[in-house]
Amino acid sequence: MTKKKDENFSKKQVQIFKKLEDRDEDDLIDKTIETIKTSAVQNNRFPLEIISDDIKKLALLEYDISVDEVEQLIKLISSLFKTLLLSAGYEERKIRAIITKFRDAGRRSAPWKPTSSRIPGRPQDGKDGNRINRWELPGDHKFYATQVNATLVEVKYFLQALSMNGSPALPDNSIQNSLIWLLEHPVKPGIYLDPIQLINIEFSQLIDSARTIQSGHLIPLDRGGTHIPQNTFLMLDRSNQIQGNQTLDELLELMARVVKGYHEKGRI
Repeated sequence: MTKKKDENFSKKQVQIFKKLEDRDEDDLIDKTIETIKTSAVQNNRFPLEIISDDIKKLALLEYDISVDEVEQLIKLISSLFKTLLLSAGYEERKIRAIITKFRDAGRRSAPWKPTSSRIPGRPQDGKDGNRINRWELPGDHKFYATQVNATLVEVKYFLQALSMNGSPALPDNSIQNSLIWLLEHPVKPGIYLDPIQLINIEFSQLIDSARTIQSGHLIPLDRGGTHIPQNTFLMLDRSNQIQGNQTLDELLELMARVVKGYHEKGRI
């Protein structure tokens, strides 16, 4: 009985810590925005212009970016994202939810223990308060990623979101072409396609039904894939279901066989 109480107390501590960590990260973004707003007034410039210039400088480093520099980059990218969406009239509550979603899918691990500490025998989920920074896991763990890679993945999610159909457009001469080395295309509304179905993803869907937009790996982590920018993409939940635990090549091969079989049977 005492052991169960201790476990419950420990789990509550973890959940409280995660909430405090989220609040600290959100406060850091807000402080960054306020500092930039002050600088903008002093220099007669727009806040987004100042944020963009700072991002451009860090983007020149590409994959040679250091841990300290990538921490600065994610702070600036999330600040740009929030500032842009607020100016476009989106609710702060929904913006914070997306920022947390990308943080959980980028720098933090997915549920990583085999069973829940809340419900014996059940798989662990996010309510267990189990998400930790990926670089704190053992190097051979499937969810492990270096701090630089995990943070760049998170940066990429923000950029993919701003490239969805109907997303608010960045001002001219912003960071549209500064991170092509990471994103593989400019940051421009309507240019990003779901990597499985090759169709547009609506930005409004991310805002209003965030759970229907998921993060995925073209080579699944269970199949030897790693959490690096080249392997990570936002996708529709239906696409994630279609892919399952297959690589993209395996999925395409399966789909080709299915279509061929239906043609041969005269069913299509």
